[in-house]
Amino acid sequence: MNSKTYDAFTLQTDARGVTTVMLDVPDRPLNVLDASVMHELNDLVRDLHDSSSTAVVFTSSKESGFLAGADINAITKIASPIEAAQLIDGGQHLFDAIDWLPMPTIAVIHGPCLGGGLEWALACDYRIARDNSSTKIGLPEIKLGLIPGWGGTQRLPKRIGIRRALSMILQGSFLSASEAVKIGLIDRAIEPDCWDSGVSAFVDDVLECPKRARQISWPARLLRSIENSRIGRHLVLNAVRSRTRSKAEHYPAIDAAIRSVRAGFGLRPQGFMMERNEFIDLLATPTCRRLIDLFFAREAARSLRTWTGKPAVAYEKPIRKVGVIGAGAMGAGIGQLAGYRGFEVVIQEVNEEAAGAGRARVKSLIDKLAKRKGFREAERDKLLGQVRVVTDDDWLANADLVIEAVVERIDVKQQVFRALDRLTAPETILATNTSSLSVSEMAAATHRGHLVGGLHFFNPVHKMELVEVVRGKQTDDATIARLVGFTRALGKTPIVTSDSTGFLVNRVLFPYLGEAVLMIAEGYTAMELDRQVRRFGMPMGPCELIDQVGLDVALHVAKSLDGVLQGLSGVAKFLSRMVETGKLGKKSGAGFYRYKNGMKRGPAMLSRAFPKPLDRHDDRQSAAKFIKDGLTPIQRRLIYPMLVEAIRVKQEKVVQNDWAIDLAMVLGTGFAPHRGGPLQVINAIGQTTVLANLKLMQSIYGPRFSSPSLLDEMAKHNQLFQGVS
Repeated sequence: MNSKTYDAFTLQTDARGVTTVMLDVPDRPLNVLDASVMHELNDLVRDLHDSSSTAVVFTSSKESGFLAGADINAITKIASPIEAAQLIDGGQHLFDAIDWLPMPTIAVIHGPCLGGGLEWALACDYRIARDNSSTKIGLPEIKLGLIPGWGGTQRLPKRIGIRRALSMILQGSFLSASEAVKIGLIDRAIEPDCWDSGVSAFVDDVLECPKRARQISWPARLLRSIENSRIGRHLVLNAVRSRTRSKAEHYPAIDAAIRSVRAGFGLRPQGFMMERNEFIDLLATPTCRRLIDLFFAREAARSLRTWTGKPAVAYEKPIRKVGVIGAGAMGAGIGQLAGYRGFEVVIQEVNEEAAGAGRARVKSLIDKLAKRKGFREAERDKLLGQVRVVTDDDWLANADLVIEAVVERIDVKQQVFRALDRLTAPETILATNTSSLSVSEMAAATHRGHLVGGLHFFNPVHKMELVEVVRGKQTDDATIARLVGFTRALGKTPIVTSDSTGFLVNRVLFPYLGEAVLMIAEGYTAMELDRQVRRFGMPMGPCELIDQVGLDVALHVAKSLDGVLQGLSGVAKFLSRMVETGKLGKKSGAGFYRYKNGMKRGPAMLSRAFPKPLDRHDDRQSAAKFIKDGLTPIQRRLIYPMLVEAIRVKQEKVVQNDWAIDLAMVLGTGFAPHRGGPLQVINAIGQTTVLANLKLMQSIYGPRFSSPSLLDEMAKHNQLFQGVS
């Protein structure tokens, strides 16, 4: 057994007769299951069946983690249902072979254990995991428009119960080791300081007393038994189906997962066959193709080569010490996140009163994070000590990066940059969190324009994945590289944009929000607009989104974009009226809707802001003249402004890649992921159809619906917008 050699596996058998199988896929930063690895594992497991091993331990010798799942590139190359069936059958049979090994099998997990990695672990008798922040256990296939195909929908519900299993599968969520042990998914979470001895002790327990090794709490065991009973699973499955019905309209993988889990409680072959067939069907859906394209776009965005053309090693000065100017909502959020990610953080405020408020803000964010992550008190206190809020300037001399997060006024920001230029070391990078103001104008207040850039975080900082990294007129590649590296280290996805008004996301988003305001002024209700947009696939409608952002913030963006966007000058006027009447949105208790304790309570009275409605266009009467594009009249009027502005952003080269526009809008605004982004919507509808409908809309609503010249050219030559090549 030990004399055999493999490219991706190393085997060792100790004095106890325990065979340890270590995975290390060559030339990969993370272990993935590709065809060659699957072939070797198949041979290896066949030999283990005939071996005299007392137990088998599956682990990874890569410090990066256990297994990131199947090779997504291989999935995209599947050319037919027959090839898809071969892939699924091969994986199911392989993990069945592991399940049927005659000796105890143990999956030893650290780092990511995702997708096929967790399905492999579920085929083992026992699972243990390292209890630290890098351990992530989950089935993320739903994020690609797929379901687990190698037994995940069959084994997971039987292990942790249907409700928790479907929650993991349908959300694609990840669990920590401590979370996984509470629900019985893993048998033991081991502290990093005693990792090797802990693993060895667990194996001894398996050999000596298997019952002692399995530590599933009685509540978890009882809940699993109730849910997996005939009545229990009927109730749970129907409840989940009812709760996800509206979303399943756009994401067919939701119903496919529910059907596969349900089938898993019949005859065993039927459940696995259902999972196999559902996976094959999903692979051919447009939703799957678009979500996989977004996955590769995200990977491209996180690669330094995409933005500078050079590898990370070309820039050897990582950022370690971070300063933030301003401890408001954004500054505190940035500071808390940077501290959590291991950076030394100092936030500066103008006086002790503001600093005290900032400390309270940071503490509140850290307390919520600690509760969410299950931190111990010592871990929480350590993080609190990592983020200091001060009023002095002494710390500035040692900062690698200082991020300005003060009020959105160019004169105030220039004043801050002028002071930072004087107080910081000559090599310190200065960045602004502005959402729309000119980075180059701020850089002009310094003598280091090449070291000044933008880091536009989205609110709330800890939730929103996107960061716009803004290149000013003088910003050099080294600075962009370090800002991109910093963004990645925070766990965010960077999109590098040029320094144009509104950058990318606000520029594309605001025509849509502005059109909603104009429609409200014509007499439409917020509820009917929001309902139609949610049906399109957005997480919330435009009126609710403005309430979330704040009408005062929306008004500021409207004014800053006034010289860039056509036909929306009236939007600022209507927003000003609402702000003047105290309607700032959710934070003030009223905007387009009323709020109580942060919960939406119904539409707000808008008569003071809109005393005399504008002439309302009869969208239903003109609907017959439009070429069919799959949209309702309200959806068309709201969505087309985003499509138009996305084309203009490409035309003006705000970013260099089509896919970056789509990815930014999905990550920054929640633009319906199953549609792939605004440019992919145009591809799906057809350039000629969009162009013809725009011309009709321009004749009805005015010049703000005029078509960009690039769209005319693309329609003429039948060209498509490009994804990641």
